[in-house]
Amino acid sequence: MAQRTSIDPTRNIDYAYEQHLLSNEKKAIEAIHHFEEKLHHSYVKYGRFTIPTFFKPHFLTAKQARLIHSVCDHLARMVDRMSDLYLHDPTLKDGFSMSPEAEELVRIDPGYSRTVALARFDCFVEGESVRFIELNCDSPAGMGYTDTLEQLLFEADELKDFFDGIHVQREVRTQKLLDALLGVYEEFGGFETPQIAIVDWKTVRTRPEFDILKLFFEEKGYKTTIADPRELRYKSGKLYHGNFRVDLLYRRVIFNELLEKLRDVNDMMRAYKDRAVCMVNPLRSRLASSKALLSILTNPGYDHLFSAKENEIKHQHIPWTRRVLDAERFYGGKKGYLIDFLKDEKDTLVLKPAEGYGGKDVTIGSETRDEEWNHTIDKALKSSWVVQEFVNPPFMTVPAVVNHKIEFAAKKMNTGCFVFNGVYAGSLSRLSDESVVNVSRGGGLVPAIVCESEINR
Repeated sequence: MAQRTSIDPTRNIDYAYEQHLLSNEKKAIEAIHHFEEKLHHSYVKYGRFTIPTFFKPHFLTAKQARLIHSVCDHLARMVDRMSDLYLHDPTLKDGFSMSPEAEELVRIDPGYSRTVALARFDCFVEGESVRFIELNCDSPAGMGYTDTLEQLLFEADELKDFFDGIHVQREVRTQKLLDALLGVYEEFGGFETPQIAIVDWKTVRTRPEFDILKLFFEEKGYKTTIADPRELRYKSGKLYHGNFRVDLLYRRVIFNELLEKLRDVNDMMRAYKDRAVCMVNPLRSRLASSKALLSILTNPGYDHLFSAKENEIKHQHIPWTRRVLDAERFYGGKKGYLIDFLKDEKDTLVLKPAEGYGGKDVTIGSETRDEEWNHTIDKALKSSWVVQEFVNPPFMTVPAVVNHKIEFAAKKMNTGCFVFNGVYAGSLSRLSDESVVNVSRGGGLVPAIVCESEINR
């Protein structure tokens, strides 16, 4: 039997966890190998490759979880309000980057009130500091992967005694996802048990997560199919995937990719416009997924749209962000002054495409050669980009087996906080050796779990 580690709630849980592994090193190494073997045969894949992970969760204290919960709830309300204001107040239109084609899509009424039903707010958590750097409100992913990884950790015999001693608050993120989908469907007017389609391109590399979600939904009694949007057919007032009637369409296809292939998805779009299918997220979630929204939230010129508490939240927890276009206006339209600012403050800034995702083209000034930074500035001035204050990512140490011994390596980390129907629904954390932490850029993934014990970072 494994030696039980005595947990002092005033101690650093990371340290206690590592000491637990080291004090049972031989069995811990066997447990890590067994964990990796089970992982290899799971759906935790990105394309054909197993998503890198580690034999350790990211521990959040109850205090950190309460702070994240509170900030996420406030941000969700602000995001929904700003998106709704865009649809009704023409003065806000200039704050978003929107083509006429995209504008037409976001103005389609989805048949329910919430602009963003499913979101993942990505942040850096360190001690009592939480800084939200991106709000993924289009097609957030990772809840199925995270639940699978968490279950694998809690199944490990070597860790049972440890987890029993720290009063872990387990989250079933996929259940909260399903609850959110059903809640929207009910508001939409659905009265029968819905048949669900998880919709994205056949070639998308996160497709294995759809298998996780399909199995879960069906275990709960909801017939589910995985469909490419080009395969859907609209006939007799209903949307079908083959002979499978689709009542509830869980949209995982990215808005911008859908926009590029509108001609190929005509049946799905007609069903959406006719409200013959409940689509979640609605296409108008594109408003909140743009990083231009962070430019509005951190601009004092818009503070009058928010309560005192909301202004406090966004000023404390969102780093300064501006559309490059807005920053240029700050300099009286004098592009030369803006370029000087971007060059002089290079080490404190990040440049990002406003509509980007997956970490693509995110450029960190302090980690970029001057020549490449100048080239990025040129791209940012010619397209829709944002400039953001650089926030140093926190670190997390993770175990690895090296020469038949357990060693610990430090990884940069960001934490994704799921928010479903405006309510915090659990977290995941992504790890990397790079400052741009994203699975699509080779980063790893671990579950973020809440325990009652203290973490001193």
